[in-house]
Amino acid sequence: MEIEREDETKQFISLDDLLEMLGNPTRRIILSKLAKVPHSTSELSKILGISRQAVHSQLDILTSNNVVERIGDEKRGGKYRIKSNLSIRIDITPDYYSIQYNMAQIDDDIKSIDLKDIGCSTKFESIKAPDDKIRFLGQQIRDIEHDIRNLEVERSKLLQNKECFIVELKNIINKTYQQNFLKPKSEVENLEREILYTLFYNPLQFRKRISIDNLVDKLFFSDLDNFTRDSKIANVKSLMKDMSSFMDFLWEDDDDWFFDF
Repeated sequence: MEIEREDETKQFISLDDLLEMLGNPTRRIILSKLAKVPHSTSELSKILGISRQAVHSQLDILTSNNVVERIGDEKRGGKYRIKSNLSIRIDITPDYYSIQYNMAQIDDDIKSIDLKDIGCSTKFESIKAPDDKIRFLGQQIRDIEHDIRNLEVERSKLLQNKECFIVELKNIINKTYQQNFLKPKSEVENLEREILYTLFYNPLQFRKRISIDNLVDKLFFSDLDNFTRDSKIANVKSLMKDMSSFMDFLWEDDDDWFFDF
């Protein structure tokens, strides 16, 4: 299993809160509307056919998570707009589970998004008629969407290749597990195999140095109290030592684990 986050991008919301927030259809409609133009509470109320109080409740959730913000005169209610850039991708297959997302607050300085940054300001400025400018921008968006579709096709092929390698890897891991680890009544039954899966499914994170703390987070996906966490870490360390004894590419050096390949 795998959950990845962009280290360079500051996170403003936990993964669980993010999925819960986007799982609500009313909030998705609100975000869809605000992504086009700012709306007031009363405008959203009319569009959605629900009370202003209900709209406020949804907006409070989005606002508290830094996804939207209120602009304009507060005395007159103001309007709401999108505040953060958010991208999320979920891959679920019989052999692989991955969630990758990043979230960045939009800079208040609108000039931070400029045509000069993408190299087409000269051509755009040479176009005089507004209609021609619109056609130019529309064509650029269309070209980008075409490129994105091509990337998605290529990504689909790469995911199929990845699935093929994972299946072969699982076959080896399952055989190794049966021969070396299987302990029917053990309190950590199946944990050995899950450790192997986690290490190999997260090659970017565990390619060289292996952090036990990060590994425990990947394995258990929950906030553990100190006592439970220490016991989990002890189990993982013990199993890592067992694996290291017969896998000559897994080494421990002063409590620092790494792959030697």
